[in-house]
Amino acid sequence: MKRRIRNIVIIAALLGGLLYSCSTEKNTAIRRAYHNLTAYFNALYNAQDAFKSGENRLMDEPNDNYARMLNIFYYSNDGAATVVNSDMGRVQEKASKVVKKHSITARPEKRKRKNREFNDLPEYCKHVDDAYLLKGKAELYKHEYFQAIETFRFIIREYSMMPIKYDGQLWLTRTYLEMNKFNRAKELIELMQGDNQFPKRLDKALYLTVAEYHKKQYEFKEAAKQLEKAIPLTKDKTKKYRYHYILAQIYQELQNNDKANENYAIVMRKNPIYEMVFNARINMAQLYRTTQGSAEDLQKELKKMLKDDKNKEYQDQIYFALGSIEENKNNIPEALKYYRKSAAVSVQNNYQKTESYLAVADIYFEQPDYKNAQMYYDSAMGFIDKKRRNYKEIYNKSQNLNELVTHITTIEHQDSLQRVAAMGESERLALIDQIIEDLIEEEKRQMEEERMNRLAMQNQQQDTRQRQGGGWYFYNPTAVSMGENSFKQKWGQRELEDNWRRSNKSQMTSEPMAENTQGEDSTKITDNKKREYYLQNLPLTDSALAVSDSLIQHAYYELGNVYRIKLEDLPKATNTYEELLSRYPGFEKNITVYYRMYKMYDEMREQEEAERYRNIIIQQYPESLYARLMTNPDYIKKIQEKEQQAKFFYRTTWRLFKKGEYQQVINNFRRADTAFAKHKLYSKFALLNTLAKGRMADSATFVAYLNDYITQFPAGNETPYAKDLVRYMTTDQTKPQGVEEKEEEKTIAEETKKEVQVDFKMQERVPHYYVSIVDTRKASANLVKFNISNFNIDYYSILDFKVKDFVFSADYQAITVEPFTTWYNAMNYYESINYIKEVYEDISKKNYIHFVISEENYKKLFETKAASQYMEFFQENYVKRREQASE
Repeated sequence: MKRRIRNIVIIAALLGGLLYSCSTEKNTAIRRAYHNLTAYFNALYNAQDAFKSGENRLMDEPNDNYARMLNIFYYSNDGAATVVNSDMGRVQEKASKVVKKHSITARPEKRKRKNREFNDLPEYCKHVDDAYLLKGKAELYKHEYFQAIETFRFIIREYSMMPIKYDGQLWLTRTYLEMNKFNRAKELIELMQGDNQFPKRLDKALYLTVAEYHKKQYEFKEAAKQLEKAIPLTKDKTKKYRYHYILAQIYQELQNNDKANENYAIVMRKNPIYEMVFNARINMAQLYRTTQGSAEDLQKELKKMLKDDKNKEYQDQIYFALGSIEENKNNIPEALKYYRKSAAVSVQNNYQKTESYLAVADIYFEQPDYKNAQMYYDSAMGFIDKKRRNYKEIYNKSQNLNELVTHITTIEHQDSLQRVAAMGESERLALIDQIIEDLIEEEKRQMEEERMNRLAMQNQQQDTRQRQGGGWYFYNPTAVSMGENSFKQKWGQRELEDNWRRSNKSQMTSEPMAENTQGEDSTKITDNKKREYYLQNLPLTDSALAVSDSLIQHAYYELGNVYRIKLEDLPKATNTYEELLSRYPGFEKNITVYYRMYKMYDEMREQEEAERYRNIIIQQYPESLYARLMTNPDYIKKIQEKEQQAKFFYRTTWRLFKKGEYQQVINNFRRADTAFAKHKLYSKFALLNTLAKGRMADSATFVAYLNDYITQFPAGNETPYAKDLVRYMTTDQTKPQGVEEKEEEKTIAEETKKEVQVDFKMQERVPHYYVSIVDTRKASANLVKFNISNFNIDYYSILDFKVKDFVFSADYQAITVEPFTTWYNAMNYYESINYIKEVYEDISKKNYIHFVISEENYKKLFETKAASQYMEFFQENYVKRREQASE
């Protein structure tokens, strides 16, 4: 009995001691030992095991896109978060358990006098920091970036005196890279690289991280250097060959074919996974150059691969590789054949389909065969990834070619209409009848083809239902997949939207077609199987022929501009302009064409032709601006000087008027009547003269003077003010608005006015921009941009200005010209645009504003949209300052 009681007491004491040691509120050696043991075996071990399981699962199911450069880290792949979600969720759960149940932050009860560092540790359970690191890595793998950032920052902050802070820095850098926050990643990389205490165990991880940093920013030379350092330190064979493959892709991008082939060969020898080996072989084939000898063996191998069933889904890539070989052999017809086959058999690989179309388009563009190039660029745009690095370049090229083909089509169409119109009636009707007959036959052929396709589809669907038990079409994944593939093969990757059949919606008219408002349109024949349908568009009258000729002339003119500016094909541009002048020597803008021909031939160093057009302008248009520019290089400078003289003289006259010195105002007008009779300020001078004379006469005479002014300047900007004065002095006793005339006219779009106050600053010797903001509801921003490009080529050809456009707000588009090194240079440009007037000749002043702005103020303006406030700042700090400098 006594022994039993003693055993119970002992067991109770042990249980009490165990429960006492579970507490984390006090820090003793026993408690630390207990929590170190239980933290690892009860939670951390499971977290590590789950993390390793997730990593292995991701390596087994990487979802790599071999059409692009592979990601260095598996977790960067699309869909990676889904693959590891359950494993990483368990990591988070177990890691959190370690922190929650085993963290000891209390100071030791028995402090070690000789070990002060131990006494000041932030954590006394040695596994808690590892748990935090695992938790952060799991969050990164699940693409929970903001949570990962907080976790890694906590590690760096709380464990700043412990080695694990370097792990936190490294993984925080990787998280920033996934979010494309390159500046923050760079700061951390420089911090780690400059730290002499950075641990050797993390060298490989750092090399890979820095490689990813450079690779993501297309700095491939630096990325290659870092990968070269990391590969020898990599023990995992799967990852090692992955890095070799990525290194080969980088060298291929750098056009270092020897290094690329060397790394692809390593991948092929080790045979890691079939898909990687296959793509390495294909890429090596694309790297073939004629200097490497005969390509027959390589071509035989690729054609053999075509026959292998396991390569069926890769046939598009094989055909593309064959096309690359033929192109490198300069066998262009065969290359085109293989590229077209590649595009035709490609169904699910949109990237490869894009590459195949672009390969054909690029060949035609280089020939140049712009019409065929346009067709294939347009096809590529139906499949292209908008995140592609050179997407904007391809898009612009496609748009430029669309515009070019539109003008070519206009010329061809109008020429064909004129040819038919010039035929005899019997010949013309016979031609139309043949067109109708061919149209009917083609419709029959298409109907039969569609019938056969439907029949084949029905048989295929019946076979599928028999194998899979039938069911509604959309419940049958195989049938749906077949339908999707068939659709993509024909139409490409189209968004669900109106007019989805058209990849180039920019060519669609915005005019409503459902209802005709004009009488002649309501009688338009729409049946293309009637003669009248074709006859109605023929230019059979003189007026109709004149309209047709006008369309052709305009198309030639714009076509030449596209060749000249957008495609930079000067020979094509000169040929187009010469054809325009040959067919239509009386073209209304022929002097502009002559000047552009002169500039282009001068640029092509064909001095004889350049001189010929120079002489035409000088001899036939001696008083034109172009002739004066050619004969007097300082002409613009002198004009600007005269402009400043006129403004200065007007300001002087205005001040005299304000002081009441009316006779002196009248005297000044007499001088202005001689010196500035053709200047835009002349009507202002005349108004001051009228007001001055009126102030010195009786009311009836004053009204007579005003009426004379209104008669002389019926459309002048100041005329409404003169009319208000007449009305006030004769009938209306309400004082007219704005009796005190302002020196400068406002040109601010009131809708951009903001209540916010912005601290704009005047900076002289910093980069400046010229900016134009256009109301796109009332004017074409594209036209303004195009006109600015023409202006720069005509008058500033020796300067490499960049013209860009941006959305300023919902209704306003901004066009910028850069760079200008100082405010003064930018103002020279601003004033030359004001003087020559070509840029805005078709745009109302109410529909745009333009100004000069520094780089810093430009950022503030686009953030705040305070255009009205900036215009006031511009007038005070730029315009007035420039005027004062000229006095």
